[in-house]
Amino acid sequence: MRRYLELYEISESTVEESDFIRIDITEWSSGDIEEAIRLLLEHARSIYDHYTIQIHECGHEEEKPCSATIVASR
Repeated sequence: MRRYLELYEISESTVEESDFIRIDITEWSSGDIEEAIRLLLEHARSIYDHYTIQIHECGHEEEKPCSATIVASR
């Protein structure tokens, strides 16, 4: 099962496309994941009014459902 750290900008604009960042963290250590979350959160807080950061457990390769855990949002 693949694991992704994802940042979604939640924008009220219908003209511009919202930002989306996806990082494959499948092979990462927990310390590296925590550092990436910290950096994404710092980035999101400085740029976006509204965002969601989540860990996406992707089961598509195994023909299983996906799940997501929200790490932070505003």
